[in-house]
Amino acid sequence: MVKNREKFPREGAFIMGRVVDIQAQYIYVDLPDYDGLPSEETARGMIHISEISSRWVKNIRSIVRIGQRLVLRVVKVVPDKGQIDLSLRRVNSAQKDLIAKEHKYANKFENLLQFLTETEGIDLTLDKAYELIGWPIKEQFDLYQEAVEALKEEGQEILDELDNVPDDIKKVFLQVVEENVEVSTVSIKGKIKLMNKSGDGINKIKDTLNEIIKIIEKPKLTRNIQLSYLGAPFYRLEIISKDYLDAESILSDTIEVLENTTQQNNGSFEFIRD
Repeated sequence: MVKNREKFPREGAFIMGRVVDIQAQYIYVDLPDYDGLPSEETARGMIHISEISSRWVKNIRSIVRIGQRLVLRVVKVVPDKGQIDLSLRRVNSAQKDLIAKEHKYANKFENLLQFLTETEGIDLTLDKAYELIGWPIKEQFDLYQEAVEALKEEGQEILDELDNVPDDIKKVFLQVVEENVEVSTVSIKGKIKLMNKSGDGINKIKDTLNEIIKIIEKPKLTRNIQLSYLGAPFYRLEIISKDYLDAESILSDTIEVLENTTQQNNGSFEFIRD
């Protein structure tokens, strides 16, 4: 279950539901991430047969089963009546993957708050932890994944923005994040052969290396360029990112810097990828 501040989802949102009843024309699903009406244990939504598939459906039970978890699109919400109309056919595979991953990170986010409340000397319930830290942090990000990863990368800066949080709680929460959050990364590695035979060639090579470092304005654990000296004329390059496409983009920018600076400085370069 993912805790939400709102009792009902917003129209257009992608959410997770669990099938609890199947009728000839409808599927009913519980939405445990939302409280719903005061009279309900949890919000409940309905999928009309026309919203199950883009193809003709002869038997709903051939598509879904009781207890199955589904990623759904919210079509209509009438809070006063507790009415939530949902669609299965309006969800593609990429959206399913995104919501499944988002649920994983939402649970991770809640676990961090739970660990905080269980720390000796911290007098907080989970609800209070959400109000004090959880919701103010989540409001800064569109996705739970972004919030969790940002806490790992720049947790001190994020917590410094929360004026109502005591320093001792901030310190403990940062420790909880450090001990329980790992952000996966990919890397591109290789050697740069960089030469310049002019009189001030060493300084020009340093200028080139400095321009490479500047490609990433704000280096993070999950997005960085690392350069090290191997022995003239070779330098070690490692590009770190959360995904290969971004890493390749950074490498492309690096090659462009090498081309431009060595051409301007009458030098030469070669990149040898591992």
